[in-house]
Amino acid sequence: MQRLYLLCLSLLLLGQILDVHTGNNVLDCCLRTSEAPIPRRIVQDYRLQLVQDGCDIPAAVFITTKGKRLCAPLDSPWVIRLQERLDASSAKRGKPQGK
Repeated sequence: MQRLYLLCLSLLLLGQILDVHTGNNVLDCCLRTSEAPIPRRIVQDYRLQLVQDGCDIPAAVFITTKGKRLCAPLDSPWVIRLQERLDASSAKRGKPQGK
């Protein structure tokens, strides 16, 4: 009886660990990107989402002044320009680069 209790407890713990791990990936990763350009005036920062970090697609994740996350394709020219502008303004303010 004690073995059965320990087995059930172990399975329950394992299920909780796996559930938390997979849940975080879904919340932290963009599932799709948009080609619609994002105006510079509403963006305060960005980060890169990479496949090797556990996400399904690579993307630039722009964070707006209202805290929303907007996902864009890494290779679009407008995305590259927006990243360069944000990096330049971060350098002027003295923020470390390398997101």
